[in-house]
Amino acid sequence: MAPPSEQPPEKKDDTGRTLHWHLLGGNNKHRIGANSGLCVYEETDPMGEKQTKRLLFDAGVLLGDRRFPEYPELADCDNIIADYSRFLKKRDAAEAPKEQIDAVFLTHNHVDHLGALPFLALMGYELPKVYATPYTAKRLEQEFSNANIPPEEWPEIISIAPGKPVQEGAVKVSAFWVSHSTPQAVGFFIETPEGNIVNPGDFKLDTTVVWGPSFSEEQYKKLAGKGVDLLLLDSTGADRDIVPTTEEDVRETLRDLMDKNPNKRFVIAVMSGFEENVASIAKVASEYDRTLWISGWSHEQSLSALRETGMALSDHVGKELEVKSLGTQKSARDLAAKKPGKSVVIVTGAAGSPGSTLPRAADGTHPALKLDKKTDIIVFCAPSIPGQESSRERMLHVLRAKGFTVLTRQDAELYSQAHARLPELIEFARMTKPKMLMPIHGDEHLRRANAEAMDKLGVKTLEADNGDVIRVTKDGCWSVNPESKGRPTFVGFKTLQGSAWNDRNYLMITAPQEKKPGAPKEPANGNQKNKRPKIFNVNPK
Repeated sequence: MAPPSEQPPEKKDDTGRTLHWHLLGGNNKHRIGANSGLCVYEETDPMGEKQTKRLLFDAGVLLGDRRFPEYPELADCDNIIADYSRFLKKRDAAEAPKEQIDAVFLTHNHVDHLGALPFLALMGYELPKVYATPYTAKRLEQEFSNANIPPEEWPEIISIAPGKPVQEGAVKVSAFWVSHSTPQAVGFFIETPEGNIVNPGDFKLDTTVVWGPSFSEEQYKKLAGKGVDLLLLDSTGADRDIVPTTEEDVRETLRDLMDKNPNKRFVIAVMSGFEENVASIAKVASEYDRTLWISGWSHEQSLSALRETGMALSDHVGKELEVKSLGTQKSARDLAAKKPGKSVVIVTGAAGSPGSTLPRAADGTHPALKLDKKTDIIVFCAPSIPGQESSRERMLHVLRAKGFTVLTRQDAELYSQAHARLPELIEFARMTKPKMLMPIHGDEHLRRANAEAMDKLGVKTLEADNGDVIRVTKDGCWSVNPESKGRPTFVGFKTLQGSAWNDRNYLMITAPQEKKPGAPKEPANGNQKNKRPKIFNVNPK
């Protein structure tokens, strides 16, 4: 990766056109999250007036981590987002900011890509229009509703799909389907007179997903064939030089387990956001004429959103399937009355989060799901998430100590990775043929692994950290703002009370940019002088 000293200085051509990419979040020191990039295109019109378009791509949350905080000030915060204050107008403000965002484009519905938007609404900002696929749009509406934000304060949400480009001034944004762990995920081809940028978002090349739509190489190459000046490439799986597990691989594993255990009930833990994993389990359950039971609020919300957008589970598995919610005493009695070999139960709690279904069932405190070590096989169709290992291991220990058969990834191919592994990243880079590639969406280790692999391919790479601003041209890309490089401002939210959105108060804490030697120090609490942290009550009386 080219060191900053070798990068050319900022320049403008005679037309006054410039294209910049601002890394607001996602290229973090220690964790993955708060993914967000701002595309800014400027040009001078025939009348000599400057025209500017500011398009935000994703606005995600970074979950707090006391062990490895991005900033010491944010060590106790549950959720962290990029600082958007200079880009958004407060609802009670008389004037809009000079750098106001014109629109937001969402790649998919995971909170590390859209979770900042409800927080921004809670902070009193007016949100710009949002472009998203129908399922992502519905999930965003659920997030606003969960936060008790009145509909009149929601942004305008506009449905998009590949084949229907969005024109924002001189910038044309075309979506393309990508495979991911959640349906209707897209990447974006951003086309301007100054240069073209590809942001594939979170992706993999698995064509065996059930809901999808899956990645289409033909569809993508039609866009990439126009020329790609900067490719923003997901780094999540860059350190894994392995053959990726597909959803069909998972289905084959489940078929094998059910063949060997026809009289056992399978209780399968799936993480929120892995709807494609849910679909694979459902497909196999239908093949074996088993009733599918769903337990857990997050799974029920996602299935509800899928039904409302025309993607009911039973319509996508290829065979008639009985799906039931395990949420009432009657449903509990119905499940208990079923022969074990006729049921599959999908539950929340794969990470051991207190209050979710599986940890409560493991402790014997769940009102509807009673586990039986003689008839149940507990299956973890989910990865181990950094920062949540201890709660997961505690739950595994409890289950095994009670004599349950417990299967994890160490035993079989039980889940398909959500993100591309190194072979897929290499393949995507080869089909893109970018002039420059910038690793994003990963900690320092993952982005370095991504860059080193691309360097070996002969692909030019560019190092960038949160806070960096990249100039994009058809002749090259480089960093233009060393003052902010690696020194962004983040806002953290610390839960003061409440266990759910509708009864939480938040303490807002701002982590300041790092200062040059000799610069005045900020107060210890990270807030400007005479300015106290704000408390947000999401359910005001």
